Amino acid sequence: MSSVLAQSGVRGDNVGIFDPTILDQWEVPFGDWIDQMVDWIDANLAWLLDAIRWPFAFLLENFVDNFLAELPWVWVVLATAVIGALIRTPKVGVAAGLAMAFCGLLGTAYWIETVRTVGMVLVAVVLCAIVGIPLGILCGRLDSVWNVVRPILDAMQVVHAFVYMLPVIFFWSIGVVPGTMVTMVFALPPLIRLTNLGIRQVPEDVVEASRAYGATEMRVLIDVQLPLARPALMTGLNQTLLMSIAMIGIAAIMGAGGLGRLVYKAVQNFDIAASASSGLALFLVAVVMDRLSQPEASDGGNMFARIHQAWTHRRDPEALLEGVDDASPKSKDADEGESFAPSTGRERTGMLLVGIGGVVAILSLFMTWTQDAGHLSGHARFADNDLAGQTFDGFAASGGSWIGYFTLGIGLFLVISSVVFLRRPGSGSRWFSPDGATMASIAMLLTVLTHIVARSAPLTVSYSHGTGAYLALAAAAVATVGSVMALMVAPYSPLRPISLRIGWSRVFSASVALVVIGVGAISGWTFDERLSNQLTDEEQAEVERLQQESRDFPETAALNTLAVGRIHNNARLSSKIILDGVTEDGAGLGRLALVTGMIGAVFMLPAAGVFGHGDRWKWRWSAVTGGFGLGTLMVGMSWAASVMRVSPPLLVSGAGVLLTMCGGFFLFASSRPMLIEFHRKKVYGDDPSPEAEAVLAAE
Repeated sequence: MSSVLAQSGVRGDNVGIFDPTILDQWEVPFGDWIDQMVDWIDANLAWLLDAIRWPFAFLLENFVDNFLAELPWVWVVLATAVIGALIRTPKVGVAAGLAMAFCGLLGTAYWIETVRTVGMVLVAVVLCAIVGIPLGILCGRLDSVWNVVRPILDAMQVVHAFVYMLPVIFFWSIGVVPGTMVTMVFALPPLIRLTNLGIRQVPEDVVEASRAYGATEMRVLIDVQLPLARPALMTGLNQTLLMSIAMIGIAAIMGAGGLGRLVYKAVQNFDIAASASSGLALFLVAVVMDRLSQPEASDGGNMFARIHQAWTHRRDPEALLEGVDDASPKSKDADEGESFAPSTGRERTGMLLVGIGGVVAILSLFMTWTQDAGHLSGHARFADNDLAGQTFDGFAASGGSWIGYFTLGIGLFLVISSVVFLRRPGSGSRWFSPDGATMASIAMLLTVLTHIVARSAPLTVSYSHGTGAYLALAAAAVATVGSVMALMVAPYSPLRPISLRIGWSRVFSASVALVVIGVGAISGWTFDERLSNQLTDEEQAEVERLQQESRDFPETAALNTLAVGRIHNNARLSSKIILDGVTEDGAGLGRLALVTGMIGAVFMLPAAGVFGHGDRWKWRWSAVTGGFGLGTLMVGMSWAASVMRVSPPLLVSGAGVLLTMCGGFFLFASSRPMLIEFHRKKVYGDDPSPEAEAVLAAE
């Protein structure tokens, strides 16, 4: 120590241990050591680094870039829905598909990064499973392995992710591959811990009993421990997946790409719009992957489980049938003669009208909806203001635009509802019923009405509606009348007693929804900046003067450049056009949304029991209220989707549309709790009623 101090010019005999100066001489060269180790590894273990890098690079290049990123977004959405239906339930599959579709509708850039995010997370989770599950099994079966691995896991979870980012950057630089490596390291500990916990929680007596019957250790593991540890293992995979998604933002700093890169870039640029869109896409991806990876007890009937059950009992099919009879309450009830109440003539007539209305609405989409000019598209594309001599059907961008596709979807739902009901009442989905048909019919009526009542663009030369739009309106009206007719006589009853008190909470929800819709109606529905780059003659002359002055007198160039920038900025701000939902120059759909919202809010009063406490009347009024709420939602969606389909980047739908859709959804949601309480009445074999006997005879 004295020699070290002497070399530095400090005498050892006059520097005390408590002197801060001494710390500069006792500095541990940890950084230098690590630097030397990194250099040695780079020089001598390049083959090992390449081997570690290879599976990440191979999967990211072939699975993500060459496969997922090249797939049409529609196929990815459909695949997500199918996978969700197979491993969870059809409801989860449809919801997952819609969430992924919304990510695509945010824009091409967001969709590409969404696919890359999904690919990065899947690669990280797969590699975590390959490493973590076997290691967790070893930890659960061998205490010696667990004693070694446990402190490493503690360090991995305690140390901040930025710390172990550094060695990855040292060895593999930055990019998608290093970012995925860091994500894997961050997400690996929960899988190992929970796999170890699941193995250790298997009852010891069960393990010993299997060994006593002569099972090998491999059979004990495969047939006893792993099946019983499956819940913990699945939870570990789910947590690993969620932690991988949480790491996306940090990995973006390393140039990993994906939605995290968009979020990071938006924060750097203080871009609120980009941060909101990328944050929403990242949230939807996280929710979709979480729901798909975490089965619930209520999912027992997923397709994989049924296939496995059938394969297990392939040599003894009677056992499979016995199991179904024993396990399924529906089969037991069927043996007792259970069936749904038969439909009356009026109810069948009403649902038949629903089906006819749906079919006619679908056929009307192939007819002329618009003549001589674009309708909703004319507000976005100047070229659509004068299309003399041209006609467009309900699917054309200058015709029905997205309204046609919404009408198609609702029409198909009405047709399916009618067919399922007429085949056997109560046999299909809960919503293939008169109340579901009522809501869908009212929604289709308001959707078509959106196209008819919307104003044409101010510069439109000539415009007229075609027969297709009016035919669709008539079809929606017929379906609405038919559904209400069936609704009035449908034998639906609550599963439990309905409270006789007035549902003031529902009244309050409807009031809030109406306020939101009203605010949305008078808020901006269109933000138009298409003229932002156009200068007036005076402004253009001033810009040319400043540019010429800069050429003649170079010393004024800097100030003149700033002046030109101010002129362009002022032109951009002054040329921005914001139109609310009631402005004459806009589509004027805010008024329609406000009217439909008011009607729905008024109908909520009898639905909440303000004018009486009859169960069935509450159910009927709730269906009508839900229909107007859903219709209000469709008014906003029709405008937003149509503008999104045809508009250039400088024209977007405004916040008023979003508020309108939120208000419509609130109104619909406030009706749903009452609707789901009602189910079709059932009859049984010992019921002496003629209707019940007729049902049993028909079967």
